[in-house]
Amino acid sequence: MAPDEDVPAPPATEDVDQALPEGVEAPVEERRLAGSPHAMAANAALLALTRSARSFTLYDPTNKVVRTLIADYRDRFRAVLEGFGPLVLQVHPYELVLGKEVVYLERDRERSLSFRLFRDGVRRVAFAAETGWDELLRLLQILSIRYTGVRQQEDDLVTLLRKAGFSNISIAAIEGFVPEEESAEPPLGDLLRGTTERYEAPAQWDLPPPPFPEAAPVRYRPVAPELLDRLRGEEAEETVPRHALRAVAELLQAPGRPDLEAVLGFALEVREYLLVERRSDLLVELARLVRASLLPTPQAADAFLATFLDARTLEALLAPLRPDETELPPALAEILDAAPGETLERLIDLLAEAGDSPRALLLRRLVVGGCRHSPQTLAKRLQAASGATAVTLLRLLTEVDPASALHAAVQATTVDDPLLQRETLQHLEAAPFNPEIARGLHHLVESRHEAVRLAALPVMAARGGPRVSSALRAHVEKHAARLSAEEAEAAGRALARASARAALEAFQEWLHPKAGGLLGKLVKMHAPLPFQRVALAGLRQVGGPEAAQLLDLLAAHGDTELRAEAEAARRARPRGAGDHGG
Repeated sequence: MAPDEDVPAPPATEDVDQALPEGVEAPVEERRLAGSPHAMAANAALLALTRSARSFTLYDPTNKVVRTLIADYRDRFRAVLEGFGPLVLQVHPYELVLGKEVVYLERDRERSLSFRLFRDGVRRVAFAAETGWDELLRLLQILSIRYTGVRQQEDDLVTLLRKAGFSNISIAAIEGFVPEEESAEPPLGDLLRGTTERYEAPAQWDLPPPPFPEAAPVRYRPVAPELLDRLRGEEAEETVPRHALRAVAELLQAPGRPDLEAVLGFALEVREYLLVERRSDLLVELARLVRASLLPTPQAADAFLATFLDARTLEALLAPLRPDETELPPALAEILDAAPGETLERLIDLLAEAGDSPRALLLRRLVVGGCRHSPQTLAKRLQAASGATAVTLLRLLTEVDPASALHAAVQATTVDDPLLQRETLQHLEAAPFNPEIARGLHHLVESRHEAVRLAALPVMAARGGPRVSSALRAHVEKHAARLSAEEAEAAGRALARASARAALEAFQEWLHPKAGGLLGKLVKMHAPLPFQRVALAGLRQVGGPEAAQLLDLLAAHGDTELRAEAEAARRARPRGAGDHGG
């Protein structure tokens, strides 16, 4: 979350009037901030400029917040220049004026852009409609130097702006104050209704203070050691984090609480400080403190927690916990239970990153606990995951919502991911058999990966029985040309296990095709080798005279690679064994 806007958005006229005591009229300049569309767009652009320039006093230039503010500054200025054409601003001590409308007002000298421009002599700034990003960026760099600079010998703004050599940005400036500027002038409202220039600088403004008529010598007295210890203790490393937390509490509880967004921005700054100081205990206290103050508006509380509990904060909160921790600290458990869905997503990301590390156990328990209220989060993530991450998510979903996990497993059988398909097979193997499970098993038997097919064939046969015999036979006949020896044997065993009678019928047709049948053009044992392998593997599992006759046929007329195996299988059969075909 970006820090708070330092300059508040221009209030509407009616809002300003309501905020003033009864009988007191709102100042004209405040009322005129909300004016024409051109003025409103210019106001937004100038606020974006000041926020970007001041951000360098708070953040490292590479910080994400700075980049976000700079992008907003670019977009706001592009909108006002492309939408309304040239932007010509008159500079006053506390305001920037567009035509007869105030588009920027800030009376705090330390924060005011207009004050810095006016103090250094700038009286007018004009942006041509063709002003490009290169010039806007150089202007931002100049203003940021003046905001962050602390050395007296630095060039003033006028010098810096003129050195920049702008083509589309022009300024009008003076050297110091002209005499009429040192006199009191009429209110801004009178100026806006007329044509008189106005610079609201009081007499003796910004000049050296007058000497005191009475001088007294400076006297020093020693400070007691205990007082020095107390003073040092107030700024000690171990006490400053507590002071920061107390500052947030005081702002939240202050009568007529200041702008809430500003307070929440400050709370996020305190979070950054606590992260650097590795004070995970105070991070929890800070989250609870702000959340408690926002509970009357649950949506605001959820939005704050979603921003507060980012990945870095979650890692810091969980770092002190042991991997085998079974009970979370109550305060941390309260925050995680109240956290919105975004936090659960981040916990899932941390779990995926943890892999098989010891911390995965703790993260797994946290994700399972959080997902009990929203199992759809895991199901949604599973659809886009793959590999080990998808396997982990499917297992988590099984703990949280078995029914949803089974449905997700059936859907995942169509995903071309061998690791995930092997995991789904385990789920389908344990589930009650029904048409949905049958479809899932069939998808796995048709997988592009042989390892998956080898694992799925016996499961499909065992779970489906005679109901899947035709599907298994169709699989062999469709893919006979690609069957390896291992898969052909697995398919034969699966056919025999599903239904001995149906398997014998298939073997008879393959090895003794009738004219006009599927293999009607084959003569005697001209059946392709894969079919012979499937039949031999199945016949080893089936008893009875019909199976024995087919083994004899394979031993006498089968492929040379299989004759010895068929003969050995025939000798291994018990004499007089009855027909065990189903």
